[in-house]
Amino acid sequence: MGSRLSFGFLGFLGLLILTYQEIRTWPDGSLHTYVLDVGQGDSIFLISPSGKQILMDGGPDFSALQGIAEHMSFFDRTIDLLVLSHSDLDHIAAFPEIMERYRIGAILLSGIDTQQPQYQKLLTLIAEKNVPVLIADSGKDIVFDDGLTLDVIWPSGVLPKKTNDASIVIRVLYKEASMLLAGDIEEKAEAGILKTGADIRSSILKVAHHGSKTSTSTGFLLAVDPDLAVISAGKENQFGHPHWGVLNRLRDAGIAIRRTDQEGEISLILE
Repeated sequence: MGSRLSFGFLGFLGLLILTYQEIRTWPDGSLHTYVLDVGQGDSIFLISPSGKQILMDGGPDFSALQGIAEHMSFFDRTIDLLVLSHSDLDHIAAFPEIMERYRIGAILLSGIDTQQPQYQKLLTLIAEKNVPVLIADSGKDIVFDDGLTLDVIWPSGVLPKKTNDASIVIRVLYKEASMLLAGDIEEKAEAGILKTGADIRSSILKVAHHGSKTSTSTGFLLAVDPDLAVISAGKENQFGHPHWGVLNRLRDAGIAIRRTDQEGEISLILE
């Protein structure tokens, strides 16, 4: 008798947890951004005001899978858009597995050619599953029907030879809010973006290359002019990210800083 009651209670508790999970994933008219806690890498999950789901990068391991699952309906197996900023392992690792587990509406790639094994595996899966491929074009925005726009800033023109500098850079726009997702671009690409004259002003900056000293140059930071800088980096990582010089530059500019190595996943609501 007691064991039946115990199992019944556990079943009821499980149902309550599932119900709560479903309710909290309902669209609420705001743009939700989750900078997932994936250690030394990048993975950013966006849920649009109407519930469209966009994932930019897949981190260095399978941690992104858990992060995605926590913010999606248990019954939802569709991601509307994958964006791979570039093919370095700390951005692509989970993508092949994500391709296996979810229906992918489309994938945005930079177009750079690389023999990186995970990238080649990803290309094979794209072909097998007949997933539409978009090549990043700074002249073509990705516009959703709920007011969300992904303004593709970079690459522009001829692709840089260096993988980091060929990273896709996207300016996320919703109502009056804006957020710049800068991939792993370094100072050469930042200078290239400034030369294009593109509007990169954004209230939030996802700092490039995990806060490396090779990125977030003063001129680029002034052009973005963010109120908040978000850094995705692993706790006590071997690269010393984020670099103290970058942190000082942000502080001197009066920009608030949030870091995944200090607080784990970072949740942002744009409305």
